[in-house]
Amino acid sequence: MNPNPMNNGQSPVAPAALPLVALILGVVGFCFPPLFLIAIILAIVSLAKSSEPAFAARKTLAIITLSLAVIYVPIVGILAAIAIPNFIKFQSRSKQSECKSNLKAAFVGQKSLFSEKDLYGATAKEIGFLPERGNRYAYLLGEDEIIAATAPSQTSANALLVGVPSTLRDELGVQGTCPDCWVTMACAGNIDNDDTIDVWSISTQDRTVNGQPVSAGVPFNDVNDVSE
Repeated sequence: MNPNPMNNGQSPVAPAALPLVALILGVVGFCFPPLFLIAIILAIVSLAKSSEPAFAARKTLAIITLSLAVIYVPIVGILAAIAIPNFIKFQSRSKQSECKSNLKAAFVGQKSLFSEKDLYGATAKEIGFLPERGNRYAYLLGEDEIIAATAPSQTSANALLVGVPSTLRDELGVQGTCPDCWVTMACAGNIDNDDTIDVWSISTQDRTVNGQPVSAGVPFNDVNDVSE
């Protein structure tokens, strides 16, 4: 007598591992998106073979994996909407460090010249100022001394100067009669490809900018291209 008439003497069919693998990859894929894509493909394959006994036993696992996509896609969209703008701002802030470090170098050059000759320089050559190649900013050491930005994607020097506040342009260069004199320098660049020009300035004397006290030798962000 057949001890198990239900399977007509055949051995029980082992459930296929593919749907379970798809579900596991789907869960892990929330942290590693490429794995989630693989999980979706495996789940679709599992459903396509659901007519086979080995896959029919775990059809539910494949359906659950595909259901995760309904949750995953909106979550990824929300995270991307939050992360991408913040990443762009982070990149822009890192680009601003170029201007700040170069303005500090120009300030040191001016102070060195003053300690030797009791005067400030009107040209980059006088203070030994030479920005690195591919600079994103145009540097304004005076009314007639402009070192243009050289980055391939950068806006032209004339377009950058338009973004410098008129009050700052009037202060640029050496002011007063040396040795009772001071110098203000600035930089301008478009770091996120919008219409706003990022502008920084530095001076050898303490000053007040937009109602804020600024110490000598400290770069000040006159126009912030990151937030505007």
